[in-house]
Amino acid sequence: MMNFKQQLANYILGNLNTSDLPKIGLIGLQSGLESESLIILAGLSEKDNLFEIDAYFKKAIEELDIKLPEEAIAAIDLINYYADLIKNKQIDPYLGVEKIVNQVLFKNDLFKNEMFLFDSIGFQKIYSLFDTCCELECADIPWDKEKTNNEWIEELKRDIIIEIENWLSYWGENQRRNGDFHQ
Repeated sequence: MMNFKQQLANYILGNLNTSDLPKIGLIGLQSGLESESLIILAGLSEKDNLFEIDAYFKKAIEELDIKLPEEAIAAIDLINYYADLIKNKQIDPYLGVEKIVNQVLFKNDLFKNEMFLFDSIGFQKIYSLFDTCCELECADIPWDKEKTNNEWIEELKRDIIIEIENWLSYWGENQRRNGDFHQ
């Protein structure tokens, strides 16, 4: 389950709506955060007035002295969340990368450049493995005489886990060294 910070990242990236903010407030309370507006926010319903929900959210963020992360930092935080799930075998590697692709990478143009898709964050190899899995799943004929397409997919999933671990090592070290991104 996503923690408060990850939920905020999810909201910033547009995966959650204003009506989801009371749930985020409740997660904040459960994680030990305290403010009058956070308590009120957590007590609101998704059916309450969206302007009221938004106002209490902004007031809670102010009272807690939280600086909302920029979109790029929120994206890296969310990628880290799913990458950790993949690494710890809490989610299928293919499905985890699919969530990263759909909820982060294809949601915005932050990490795309004209030559190499997602190269700016070192995610191009993982994306390539994921894309090959997609192609194998949709293939009408076997790609190889020695292995079935499903065997290839399982092999690619193992490769995804290895590359995710490499990615986490690099980005985790980079974050600690430069302080650019939050863990």
